[in-house]
Amino acid sequence: MSHPCIILATPRKIGHRRQAEAIAHQLTDAVTIVPADMAPARADGHVVIAAGRQALAPAARLSGRARAIVALQPVMLRRSAFDVIWAPAHDRVVPPLPAQKSVRTITAPSMVTCARAAAAAGEVRARFQLQDGPIVGVLVGGPSRAHRFGLSEAQELADRLSALRETFDVQLLATTSGRTPPAVTAHLVERLGAASVFDAAGDPEAGTVLAGLLGLSAAVVVTADSFAMLSDAASVGTPILGWRLPGGKAKFDRFYTALIDHGALRWFDGELSTWDYPPLDAARTVADKIRAHLTG
Repeated sequence: MSHPCIILATPRKIGHRRQAEAIAHQLTDAVTIVPADMAPARADGHVVIAAGRQALAPAARLSGRARAIVALQPVMLRRSAFDVIWAPAHDRVVPPLPAQKSVRTITAPSMVTCARAAAAAGEVRARFQLQDGPIVGVLVGGPSRAHRFGLSEAQELADRLSALRETFDVQLLATTSGRTPPAVTAHLVERLGAASVFDAAGDPEAGTVLAGLLGLSAAVVVTADSFAMLSDAASVGTPILGWRLPGGKAKFDRFYTALIDHGALRWFDGELSTWDYPPLDAARTVADKIRAHLTG
């Protein structure tokens, strides 16, 4: 049964909105995105998903006026207003979330699914004129409050990728992200070649390129600053070669450890290896929790 969804989104929280969209599209094709400050007074028959902390209060006000209320953040106050609460497993939530309504996953919900990756693979191969033979993808993030990622880090990454390409005779295709500094993108283009770097900033096809790249890659090098990119790769079971960056936090260490324990992540040391592991489809896991509430 399809359950129409309303996503309450907040400005500039693109990552949270995409997580909400990934879950919503597991439930229905009828998805409406509404600014949190313009939340409707009622949402009868709809699943309402609060994408980010600023959306929690508007969503809570719809308790009893919607089919289900879902929070994509640990909820500290008014937990009774929410029917399902998602939080990543590496977050420390005090007091703990109620077990009957909470769902914890190693990775974040991702718009990339195995089906979407397979469907986009041919389009990406044609667009970038990729030849037969092994392809190694590269997902490039950027600096954050926890990690440093400037020109020196880009130079080291480019050196290692160039050596990988030469040693193992693989094709490289890197995609940047919205947080990648222009100087980092420019350096990667200079070192790896324009044909090997896709500048995702502002490109409406960035999601398709990411999905297709993951579908084509024998393995993918992912910079360790990005919870979202690591989650994208793990969602389709692509072997992840993590690239460490200066900085970090304890919660990131917990995240990396969980990925390693699952068999998804190994640290990139210049060698190329491939392996199999069960994909981590967090969007489906959260959607299944919502369905269980709706039918319970």
